[in-house]
Amino acid sequence: LFAAVEPILPSLREAGVLVWVLGAGPYPPGAVALEELLDAASDELEPEDVWQPQDMSDTSLYIFTSGTTGLPKAARVSHLKSVMCLGFYELVGASGRDVVYLALPLYHMAGSLLGIVGCIGIGATCVLKEKFSATQFWDDCRAEGVTVFQYIGELCRYLVNQPQRPGEREHGLRLAVGSGLRPDVWQSFRQRFGDIRIVETYGMTEGNVTLFNYTG
Repeated sequence: LFAAVEPILPSLREAGVLVWVLGAGPYPPGAVALEELLDAASDELEPEDVWQPQDMSDTSLYIFTSGTTGLPKAARVSHLKSVMCLGFYELVGASGRDVVYLALPLYHMAGSLLGIVGCIGIGATCVLKEKFSATQFWDDCRAEGVTVFQYIGELCRYLVNQPQRPGEREHGLRLAVGSGLRPDVWQSFRQRFGDIRIVETYGMTEGNVTLFNYTG
């Protein structure tokens, strides 16, 4: 994909943006060939005080948010918030024995930090689906032994709106966790697909508020 970036390299350099390319190169000024640096890097870890954050409130990464306070933008996420995401699935009742189905975009906090990092936190298996498919969902659950599904409300609505098919209740899914599930879809989902525990959550990418509906 470097060819798509090369024409704007001068303007990126002026803005102080570094472009790292995975490949040997050669590349023009303003692009750093990562392969050469990786080959030259030592296998030994640097001392802990070199890579350990000075302050847990320092920026760990920037992540896409659709912009509850304006236009879509890159929101700052601290080291502390990233570490806290390790406990997400444990908070909603999952464990290392679970198989988590994840079809959410990984540029959002829900997919990457709560989903991927959450699975790492409990040692669970994560089944990544590149694009959600309502017609393939239950077949995927059976094939992969899925026990936990992380949703946004629309995904559940897509499933409920599918024509009924045999075997819709023949699965191991026991827990669905996510955000934005309407009450009518919630009821239809459980009536149709079985006694699946649903935990509705809400978390602010740009703030420090998180809500869990433990009582259902």
